[in-house]
Amino acid sequence: MRIIVDAMGGDNAPFEIVKGAVMAAEKYRAEIVLCGNGEEILRSLEKMGISDLPKGLEIANATEVVEMEDNPSTVMRAKPDSSMVVGLKMLKDGTGDAFVSAGSTGALLACATFIVKRISGIRRAALAPVIPTAGDTGTILIDCGANAECTPDYLLQFAYMGKYYAQSVLGIDEPRIALLNIGTEE
Repeated sequence: MRIIVDAMGGDNAPFEIVKGAVMAAEKYRAEIVLCGNGEEILRSLEKMGISDLPKGLEIANATEVVEMEDNPSTVMRAKPDSSMVVGLKMLKDGTGDAFVSAGSTGALLACATFIVKRISGIRRAALAPVIPTAGDTGTILIDCGANAECTPDYLLQFAYMGKYYAQSVLGIDEPRIALLNIGTEE
């Protein structure tokens, strides 16, 4: 599996992101493409005492960074050479199997929707982190707050997508589906 990682997104980036990518490449033998400012990524490796690019890691240079205060709906036009946009275009082009970013969730959802597109028939994209639990499978929290207003149809589609993911990826034959609301909506 080839995973494209937004090296510039998230807290203490790129150092913490690069550190995690190195650990994942070693532990899981995954191919990881670090997308971001190549010089900063190499400096992060040097801070870790690594002088050569480790086996399984590549760098895809991107000159811009999506900041948390950037408007998600304008990121694609305003920062076309950002690590997030470049990485998602690589995913769309088949250069990788997955894309991971710890950056702005709003920008990630907007850019992924416009660049990678949604699955045919799915009306609203959703973020779906797997949250660790006492068991060994975890819980999928789909949609984890990226969509401020959801129709009953969206919620039903989220349930179907979550069920399919739980069965196909987590190996849960009969996943339990529930609705969690922490807002003030009706």
